Amino acid sequence: MWGGAYGGSNRTTGDFAMIGSHDLSARTVGFAGGFDYRLTPDTVVGLAFAGGGTDWSLSQGLGGGRSDAFQAGIYGATKYGPAYLAAAFAFANHWMSTDRLAFGDHLTADFNAQSYGGRLEGGYRFGTPYGGITPYAAIQAQNFHTPSYTETGVIPNGFTLAFSSREATDTRSELGARFDRVLAVYQNAVLALRGRVAWAHDWVSDATLTPVFQSLPGASFIVNGVAPAQNSALTSVGAELRLANGMTLLAKFDGEFASHSSTYGGTGTFRYRW
Repeated sequence: MWGGAYGGSNRTTGDFAMIGSHDLSARTVGFAGGFDYRLTPDTVVGLAFAGGGTDWSLSQGLGGGRSDAFQAGIYGATKYGPAYLAAAFAFANHWMSTDRLAFGDHLTADFNAQSYGGRLEGGYRFGTPYGGITPYAAIQAQNFHTPSYTETGVIPNGFTLAFSSREATDTRSELGARFDRVLAVYQNAVLALRGRVAWAHDWVSDATLTPVFQSLPGASFIVNGVAPAQNSALTSVGAELRLANGMTLLAKFDGEFASHSSTYGGTGTFRYRW
């Protein structure tokens, strides 16, 4: 069994001069838990469940939103000597709300959204006197669905907007290497140090919306959001303390850096094995 807490923040710079998009800030925090089962000494499968919250905002006080999410997933990994293959699939439901000010009106909306995601990763570990080096490659994809929804405002026949249902996808490839070194710190404890550096490339469907004024049927326009970066540098550093009584404590910090975006995240996990 295992349980953990995570949190992170992102800031992406907009392109106001060219398409009118503003800077975006986002934050997330949540908890996850699950259990593993070893089918063979080299193959493990598991179930995971998570709940969390996210909030985001645009610069200059233009608006923002928040969501509460529940996620369920399955995962598995198998090793063949120094080689490994791992896969995961998850579904999440998001209870979302938006909030913005326009022309003296306070505009809000509430709706549910769903997302599906999967990841496939493989690598090969090379042992050295100083630790292990594992080159790896991964591909992951995510689909995000929002239904049609409408805003409500304070001013009658104001500037409330209506949005059609929408599908957005993001496919990411990763190439990089993982590093590990195991140290015996006590007679009944082992400390494993881990790190990662990688390059990621994202293919995002698009970051535009076509809203319609509710009080002016047929009066639609295009909104360009902040476009995610296509190329990013990924870094991770972590430590795992394994105790002889079956308990493991793990802490990990992640960073993702691109030309106009930076993301920082942290995870703490407790695991018990019997």
